[in-house]
Amino acid sequence: MRVLILHNRYRYAGGEDTAVEGEVRLLQKRGVEVLFHEAHNPSPDAFPLSAKVKFAVSSGWSKQSYRQVRQLCLDYRPDVAHVHNFWFSLTPSVHAASHDAGVATIQTLHNFRLLCANSLFLRQGQICEDCLGKVPWRGVARRCYHGSFVASAAVGTMMVTNRARDTWNRHVDAFLTPSEFARSKFIAGNLPADRVFVKPNVVEDFGRAPLPASASNRVVYVGRLSEEKGVSLLLSSWAASGLGSFGRLLIVGDGPAASSCRLQAQSLGLEPPSVVFAGKTSPEEVRRHIAESRAVVLPSLCYESFGLAVVEAFCAGRPAVVSGIGALADIVADGRTGLKFQPGDGPALAGALSQILRDDALADRLGDRARSEYTERYTTERNYEMLMRAYRFAIERRGTELPETLRAPEPAADRKLP
Repeated sequence: MRVLILHNRYRYAGGEDTAVEGEVRLLQKRGVEVLFHEAHNPSPDAFPLSAKVKFAVSSGWSKQSYRQVRQLCLDYRPDVAHVHNFWFSLTPSVHAASHDAGVATIQTLHNFRLLCANSLFLRQGQICEDCLGKVPWRGVARRCYHGSFVASAAVGTMMVTNRARDTWNRHVDAFLTPSEFARSKFIAGNLPADRVFVKPNVVEDFGRAPLPASASNRVVYVGRLSEEKGVSLLLSSWAASGLGSFGRLLIVGDGPAASSCRLQAQSLGLEPPSVVFAGKTSPEEVRRHIAESRAVVLPSLCYESFGLAVVEAFCAGRPAVVSGIGALADIVADGRTGLKFQPGDGPALAGALSQILRDDALADRLGDRARSEYTERYTTERNYEMLMRAYRFAIERRGTELPETLRAPEPAADRKLP
């Protein structure tokens, strides 16, 4: 079986890039031949204003990407073209290119870019669904993408252009979302419900941590350092509640808010060892940090479509403290695999962290159940089966020949994706 993976890498590596890399490994380890076509976006600072305006006009459709991907399909002859992030160098022209070359096409919806100008459903620190299922003029007028009218117009142009072209109905055979929550939003945004399926992001089993959660007093944040992730709230809550007197906070990751977060920590008197910024680290180091922690914390202010660090914590037998919002609210069972708090509520966040840091029995009990949750729902074997069912669905819908890998008949009960 041959799969063409298309992905536009982010300037600051995050969960989406990690998820794509994990899925490539998942396929290759099971003998699937993968051609990974990756694009990179130049820095916005590299464009003069005239180029930015030209980009805004052409953001919905790239002739260059269309030609390149169509030729890739004709040369490589994949059974499936699997698109991940297409913004902004690839553009949705790659879906049409794959379709026109006769290849079944799948789009993984890692974020809400098709429905919201900033892909987060977040404005001024509050949830905003004003553009859900509508023409996104509000997102443009409010400069929701990077605070720029031109950049917001570019996203809006992409959204409107491809709705007018009927790209998502005509050129995509199946959509994958990493959570039930994300699926519900895309269906509300008028994607065809019969083609939107749930498949979590891949988390390889790196094994349960050798020591129980109670053996550590360290809480770990893993993710992008950006406003919507709630790191500023985490720092202020940590300082106000005096958690540093008996706990340690490790912040792993990089992003546009990295400098401001470090400055905030200094202004609050949060110095090592109470709070440590590890910066960008390798996946192996991330897993080591999680395995050596007591719990993982994700204080997101926005809707997350998944929670990669949460499932990595579950894999290691570590509980998660998360905002009770978006997919995080679905993935974490409060009092069973972690603790949830109201998003944006600093005292509630501090209370949850204090509870898990002070109560050894609670930390261990939640960690045990978290590991069980991983083995029941998130193993690579289960993930691969779900991915293959999606590929089968897309190929059958496209009407092309099934590769040998997918020719074994499935029991009728298994035909529907979980």
